[in-house]
Amino acid sequence: MSFRETSAWITLISITLCFGVYYGALLTGLVSIRTWGPLHLGIGCIVALVALQAGLNLAVAIRNPKEARTPRDERERLIDARSHTIGYYVMMVGMAVALVFTHLPIHGGEVRGIIIDTVNFGIGVMVVAALTVAIAQIVMFRRGA
Repeated sequence: MSFRETSAWITLISITLCFGVYYGALLTGLVSIRTWGPLHLGIGCIVALVALQAGLNLAVAIRNPKEARTPRDERERLIDARSHTIGYYVMMVGMAVALVFTHLPIHGGEVRGIIIDTVNFGIGVMVVAALTVAIAQIVMFRRGA
């Protein structure tokens, strides 16, 4: 497995793990969405994500430094561009859904609830878009596209 494919796997696993904890705690009620708990949990998840990605990518780069320093070839640039294009479309559709979601009368008119739900939905859309990019990269590396 190449360094960049390994990096895509690291991204996929670390985002799934960190934000799985965040949204799992919100959905199961372990953290009340109407308090400051989600903010602290979210910050902790982001710090954990950065630490996991930096640490694991550093470990992979140390294990094979020559491959980590190799510039991207045309195929890798193409995979990167295609995967980010797919992720961009996922994010745009998700943000359009978030816009519609914000205007639905399911919050009882509570402005704070609308803001909190919209922010969590928007973050979820960004997480799904990032996962889409990682999955697309893995698939393209595996297919040789």
